[in-house]
Amino acid sequence: MLKECLWIPVLKTERLILRKLTLSDADDLREWLGLDIVYKYWSRAASKGEKNPELLFVDSRPNVKRKPSHDFIWGIEYENKVIDIIEVFDVENDRLGKIGYRINPKHWNKGICSEALNCVVRFVFTETSLDRLETTVDVNNIGSNSVLKKCGFIHEGSIRPGKFGSRYCDYNIYGLIKDDFAC
Repeated sequence: MLKECLWIPVLKTERLILRKLTLSDADDLREWLGLDIVYKYWSRAASKGEKNPELLFVDSRPNVKRKPSHDFIWGIEYENKVIDIIEVFDVENDRLGKIGYRINPKHWNKGICSEALNCVVRFVFTETSLDRLETTVDVNNIGSNSVLKKCGFIHEGSIRPGKFGSRYCDYNIYGLIKDDFAC
């Protein structure tokens, strides 16, 4: 199930609307979220919920009381369809968060990830108390490495080979701090 975040503001760019995902997005997500190619550089395959997106909106344990999450999860709407998901997750002490994204392969190389990531970074550093965003990326994932550099993330190092989720590979570490970000 998708985390219940404290608040998810609607963000807009010239071409995109970043908003909370809803059950009505399941058909859009079904077109791409479960595709193997989306997870080529992840350390896992698509989950049951990603292959059947309507399950992402069903609480399998409704009687469990959960604390609201300080994470952010946006669906990226482009031309009236959700074609991307971008997240700020594993938020620690309202100071540090990790960032990740997945996009429908039909929309790769259109600048959509860069546009969405820049929008999220601007929001995080101007509207929240987070001081740092970070992520790790398989060195072979040329597209994602390029997006991060284009959006101002600093390559802080590489691990060769290291444990990357459930597999071992070489991966890059990127970070961006509020002081590096020009609003």
